[in-house]
Amino acid sequence: MNFSSRNIKVLMQNADHWINSDFVSTSDDNLMIRDEHGNDYVVTGNAEILLKSDLDESGQPNPLKRELIFLVGITSVQEIEYIIRKMSEESFLIIIEPNPSFFNYALNNKDLSFFMRQNVMLFADELTNLPVFLDKLFSTTLIYYMRNIKFYFTYFYRTYDVNLCVDIVRSVKETVKYKAMIYGNSIDDSLKGFKHNMSNLPHLLRSKDVSQLKNRFKDVPAVIVAAGPSLNKNIKELKKVKGKSIIIAVDTIAQRLLVEGIIPDFICSIEREKETYTYFYENKNYPPETTIVAPLLLYPEIFNEFKGDLIIPIRENVGEYIWLNQVLGLEGDNSISIGLSCAHVAFGFAEHIGASPIILVGQDLAFGNSVEQSHAGGTIYDDSQFSSSVFSAIEKTVTEGYDGMPVPTTEIWNSFRKWFEIEIFNEGLNVINATEGGAKIAHTQQLSLRQVAERYCNDDILTVKKVMQEVSEYPLNRKQMDQVLNEQIEYFSNVKTKFEEQLKSIVRVKITKRSTKKELIRFLNKLSKTDPLFKIVTEDWLLRHNLQPILMSSFWNLYDIEQTLSYENLIRNREIQIEFLEVSIFVLNEINTVLKKSTELL
Repeated sequence: MNFSSRNIKVLMQNADHWINSDFVSTSDDNLMIRDEHGNDYVVTGNAEILLKSDLDESGQPNPLKRELIFLVGITSVQEIEYIIRKMSEESFLIIIEPNPSFFNYALNNKDLSFFMRQNVMLFADELTNLPVFLDKLFSTTLIYYMRNIKFYFTYFYRTYDVNLCVDIVRSVKETVKYKAMIYGNSIDDSLKGFKHNMSNLPHLLRSKDVSQLKNRFKDVPAVIVAAGPSLNKNIKELKKVKGKSIIIAVDTIAQRLLVEGIIPDFICSIEREKETYTYFYENKNYPPETTIVAPLLLYPEIFNEFKGDLIIPIRENVGEYIWLNQVLGLEGDNSISIGLSCAHVAFGFAEHIGASPIILVGQDLAFGNSVEQSHAGGTIYDDSQFSSSVFSAIEKTVTEGYDGMPVPTTEIWNSFRKWFEIEIFNEGLNVINATEGGAKIAHTQQLSLRQVAERYCNDDILTVKKVMQEVSEYPLNRKQMDQVLNEQIEYFSNVKTKFEEQLKSIVRVKITKRSTKKELIRFLNKLSKTDPLFKIVTEDWLLRHNLQPILMSSFWNLYDIEQTLSYENLIRNREIQIEFLEVSIFVLNEINTVLKKSTELL
């Protein structure tokens, strides 16, 4: 029986599946065969490997917990169906199949009706694209399942392709680390950022309107200059592309470029600590034709003292900035992808203005010839004591290098690289890695800067400063900003009252190990009244951003409780809720304090 048509209809019902359409055309029909008894075999050389459906007892789901299960191998339907029967109804199963022949064989010969379940998803593609799929996956409420991840490898893969299984586990763990870094891990850290954002709010009045810069330099080459150690070899080539491409520099390398006679069109910053101001801006006289590009997060003195034009974009997909965009009523596309580093700011800005190709220089994301060589010369990292203090406590690892050989790097740089790769893939960008060293960045073309200059930088471009003069400021005024902030103060005060009332309600209840089932159910009903408060946080962009750490840990801990009615489970549930409510009340107080100070600044 051919199941193809029916299986295709089933798979089309869930838009969350990730299926490479090229898998069909690249399938090897001779890889798998079926005998007269209905047994499936994989043909490898002169051998035929029986595809058993032996269950792995070590990778069983817990039916009483909400888990995220990654299962490798689509052809072992009996194993898949067993895992689905065993797992909780609130768990999610992600089936990974990186082999096009296996996928097509299952599509035509297996009953895949289990994909009718919305909590069963498929990834059928090359593993190089798995991080992009995982990034999308963990951008949903499945972020709350990150602590309850399990892996199950079907018979063929765990027996004959252990290396692939290891690669999948590594990819998932790297993405989890990356997403954890994106979302942050400290309430204090989030609130500090919020205070900086609101302190800098008056500077938004003199910032260029970022929506007017959308595609303003469409198809103009842009060179993003980072401070990796390989930049030293490219300084001379960089001089040749000035005036024939847009030069976007990270703050670390800006002074070195000026010494070399290269005036960057834009300087990008993101770090909010005072050291960024001290090292890169204090007593520095940047030419008037240079424009700074940075989010409101920056250390305030940088905006206060910078004499040139300001570009303050809204951070794309970051809750606090989405909230600010909404309450200020800003229209048009004024957000950019900013990511985790000033190089990400530069990249997101180049993408926003429509530059193409985007050329990466000095974007090593790895150490040079030794772990002491972290950055190009002429930067603060020339100070060995400074460099040693920065990198001594950072976890070091290795990754694939520009030339395909392993290179030393750090977990943080790996996260930076992953951001580039996901952004390039998602947006279909034309990116050239002209770093000529460091880590390999997937989805980029590798050329030397000399080759880039010969192919793409032959014509003079519009004077960037002249274009900037034609762009007006954000359409904002102080009175309007003051009004909307006061409205938000009133709203958050009302929300705080609801949290305080629920906290009193669940703290007041007394239950013991001798409590009756009826008493336990009554207490469970009181606890369930926190659910709407969780919803208030998840649906309010500012609260969600600042409470993301406690929100994630609360869900992680709640999901770790087995779903049975017992005194112990209810007490643990209450402990988690009390912590969530107390932290939320604290944050709501802090938010209103910051908002009131902001109205005074306006």
